[in-house]
Order: sequence, then C-alpha cells, then structure tokens
Amino acid sequence: MGDGLAERLAADGFEHLWVAYTDYHGRLAGRDIPRARFAAVAERGTNFARANFNYTIRDEQVPQPRFGADTGDVLAIPDPDSVVRVPFRPATAFGFGVLHDEAGGVWDGCPRGALLRAAGALAEAGYTARVAFEPEFYLLREDGSTPANTAGMYTIGGLDLQAAFVERVVETLPAMGVSLEAIGKEYGHGQYEANIAPDHPVAAADDLFLLRLAIRHLAREQGLLATFMPKLDATVAGSGLHVHLSLQDAVTGEDRTAGGDLSGLSAPARAFMAGWLAHAEALTGLGAPTPNSYKRLQPGSWAPAHACWGIGNRAALVRIPGPKKRARLEFRCGDNTSSPYLFLAGLIWAGLDGMRRGLDPGAPAPGDVGHLDPAALADRGIRFLPREPGAALDALAADRALAAGLGPVVHPEFLRVKQAELAAYRLQVSPWERTTYLEAP
Repeated sequence: MGDGLAERLAADGFEHLWVAYTDYHGRLAGRDIPRARFAAVAERGTNFARANFNYTIRDEQVPQPRFGADTGDVLAIPDPDSVVRVPFRPATAFGFGVLHDEAGGVWDGCPRGALLRAAGALAEAGYTARVAFEPEFYLLREDGSTPANTAGMYTIGGLDLQAAFVERVVETLPAMGVSLEAIGKEYGHGQYEANIAPDHPVAAADDLFLLRLAIRHLAREQGLLATFMPKLDATVAGSGLHVHLSLQDAVTGEDRTAGGDLSGLSAPARAFMAGWLAHAEALTGLGAPTPNSYKRLQPGSWAPAHACWGIGNRAALVRIPGPKKRARLEFRCGDNTSSPYLFLAGLIWAGLDGMRRGLDPGAPAPGDVGHLDPAALADRGIRFLPREPGAALDALAADRALAAGLGPVVHPEFLRVKQAELAAYRLQVSPWERTTYLEAP
C-alpha cells in the first residue's frame, strides 16, 4: 500500500500531509502528518475513533450510540491518487483517506467507501458516470452580519466588486487539482455560484470538498466569511448544490445519455432518471438533511418542491438542460449540508434501481409547477417533496434500495446522527417565537 506516496511527497519538498476523512455531516476531519511519519501513514494510515461517527454536527454524542468509547478505531489510509498541494499552506499536501478496519478491509461505515461501492456497482451494470457539482454560497462581512456587496444578480459588477477573491479562487483551485469551469454572481446580495468541471463520481465529490475548503480560506484572506448554509435568512435566496450526471459506456467510454426521443435522453438515462423520481423523498433526506434545508425548498422559489422532471425547467426536481451534448440529468434539491459522498452514492443506487426495474419517468412537468394549485398537481400526478426534515429522514429509513446500497452501517448511522440533530433543533426557541408569543395572547 502507499504506491510510493511517501517518496513522492518527500521528493516534492512537502513537510506536512493533511490526511482527511469525512463524517456523515460532510465535514472534513483529519490530522497533519509530519514528514518523518509519511511512510508509516501511507502504509498503515492514521487512526480515528469509530465513536466520531455517532456525534451530531454540534459535536454532541447521539443517544444510545452504536459506536462508543469501547468500539475501537478505524484507520484513514490516504488515497495516493487524491493527494494534492495546498497552495495556501507552505509545504503542505492534502490527501483523502479511505477508512479501513484493523483487519485491513475498507470499513463499512466509510462515506468515501460508500461512494466507491456505488461507482463499482454502476460499472458492473456496464456504465460509468461523469458528475459535476454546482455549489452556491454567500460572501459576508467578517462578522457574518451583512453581505459583502449588494450587486445585482448575475452582474459583472458583482464580479468586479469581489475581483480579488475571484482571482484567488481561479488561481488556487487548479493548483489543487480542481478544474473550475466558471464562477459567477448569483441572485442574492453577496451570493455566488461555482461550476466544477465533470469528473468520475469519487473525484467529483473530492473536488467539491477541496473547493469548499479553499473558498472558506480565500474568503478569510479578504476579510470575509463564506457560508454554504442553505437558507441564510428568510428574506434572501437559498443556496443549493445542483448535481449534474451523465452516463457513459463502461468499456468504450461512449455517451449513453443522449437519445432520439422528445426528452433528448436515451432509454437507459430515462430509466435512471425515473429511479431518481421513484426515490425522490429518500434522496431529499440525503441531499437536504437539515432543518434549515427545508426553508429553501419552497414552491415558486426556483428551488424544487415537487417530484417531477422537465426539459430546461428550473422549477423541476430533475432538469434536462437540452438535447445532444447538453443531454444530462441535473438533480436540484440538494444543498451543502449534505455529505457529497453519500448524496451521490444515493443518486447512483436510485438510478440503478430505476434501470433494474425498467421504470419510466412519465411526461415532463408543464411550466413552473411551483405555481400550480394542489388540484392541478394532483391531475398531473405530481407529488410534493417532503416539507420538513423528519418526513425526508423517515422516507430514507423506509427505502429498501437505498438502505441496501448504502449498507448496514452507513444507512442507519447517518439516520441516527441526523435524527438526533433534528430532535435537538425541535427543542430550540427561536427569536421569532419570542417576538410572536412573549406577550400573547
């Protein structure tokens, strides 16, 4: 193991190696490994407690944890192909670890391992995928109280006002191995969107983690705070995480997404999309797993609230941008509180289930479904996505295909930590409640 990683790092002058893994909240965690330990860690990994995976986003242990103080360690072994330079940290490299058990096998609870398994199953079915993430985020003043600017949506002025930040992003990400297609001003004041070039599933998720790490650091360089929070305030646009996916032949690499029917999709791509729609509620639990997520997923907001698909339709859960070279599947309800590894693994397993069962997605949605009344939605067979996180997590708990795909550790333990987070949220008293009820009735 290691594939000469230690020697390569030493030859390139690195003094530090950040070995990272991710928890079920999509947070990067890890250690700084000094040069003297490169060889040992490349071979054996660095240990972390299994119990880390039974803590909430607020670092509070869940009730009745499966993994406690007595359940031992897992070993994060850096994937040599994932190792990149950290341009903003001197002589520092970064590598994504795959979590192994003491016997040497990939641990069943590893989020990156879960995506590796899903990509492997897709290959066994005869396909590979190209995936691109589009994360949205806000730039705020350093104290987080106000947006960095009030520039209009999609304006060049919005780029010019943050030119120093944008220039640093454009020069830093390629140095980290992340191919950035574009960065632009989004709808909200201080809101931006980055477009990452397509890659195979694991590399695409790795790229998203690196982009978020870099953007947060580069914002701090400019005296700003970058936030990927889904709904920063009730009065501003939400920030999503759109996922673009296309299918290729696993042997020849030829495109298997585009087709000749009115949707512009091939039969396999239509079945794959139908799997997304069939599992939409559970996928929402993976892609939008926090209470804040559902303050973004509102009808008529350009964030999807219904399980439907459309051609060039940004109100739909699944959008087909266009025919031929633009034929790809875009899943639109996710946000950056998700774990990209688990979200993408779920999308692959759902799509494979659609293929296996020969599902059909039906007709595309007519117009902006966010403005249709309930009767019109019912006539068209269009159902709402879950309206709150408990319903989405319940759907994920009941979804047999996703449970089987994610496995007997990832599936229940993801639910355990997110349900504990939701239970804690439900006990909080918000400023809105105090303002409304303090002197009522």
